[in-house]
Amino acid sequence: MRRFFFDLLVGNVVMIDPGGMVFEYAEAPISAADQMAKHLFVWRDDLRDRDAWVRVRDDGGREVYRAPVWSENSEKAGWDQA
Repeated sequence: MRRFFFDLLVGNVVMIDPGGMVFEYAEAPISAADQMAKHLFVWRDDLRDRDAWVRVRDDGGREVYRAPVWSENSEKAGWDQA
């Protein structure tokens, strides 16, 4: 099992994940990052119109994936706008 870290990138600000999460399968952190990004879009209206991403790093610090904080619907409506 490998440990992956999920950092929040907002513009040029990086909020580092200090603990990470352990996953058995290589695809799982990508799915988790996508779910985190969707959750952030819905609940954090301050991230909706900004260049925000969930970055996935492996235990060696190498970036393996980036999930944009965005909406699947064209209106880009969060919980407070639906």
